[in-house]
Amino acid sequence: MKRIYVDVNAYPVINCSLPATPVLDRQTKQQKADANGEPLYSVELVAYGEEGAEVFTVKFPGTAPAGLRQGMAVKVSGLVASPWDLDGRHGLSFVAQKIELASQAGHKAGAA
Repeated sequence: MKRIYVDVNAYPVINCSLPATPVLDRQTKQQKADANGEPLYSVELVAYGEEGAEVFTVKFPGTAPAGLRQGMAVKVSGLVASPWDLDGRHGLSFVAQKIELASQAGHKAGAA
C-alpha cells in the first residue's frame, strides 16, 4: 500500500474536533491494536492552513491524551495518509505516530 507522508507544519493550527475514541474491531467489538500491540484510538481533527480548513480522522497508537476535548490544540507527529479502495468506494486513511496536547508538547520542549 502506498503511504504519503504529510507535512503537518503546513498547518500552523490543528485542533481536536471530537474527543478520541477507541478503534473497535467490527466483529469482536474489542479495541484494535497496532503491530506492536499498542491500543488504537481515533480522533477527528481540524487543520487550519493558508487555503482554509481540512477536517480528517486520524488513528494513533498508545493512550489518548488526558484532558483532550473539543477545540483543544494538538501536536501531530509522524502523520501518514494511505489511499484505500473497497467495493467501488475510495478515500484516504490517516495514521499518526503520536498525538498530544499542544500545550504539553510545548511545555516538554521548553523543559528540555
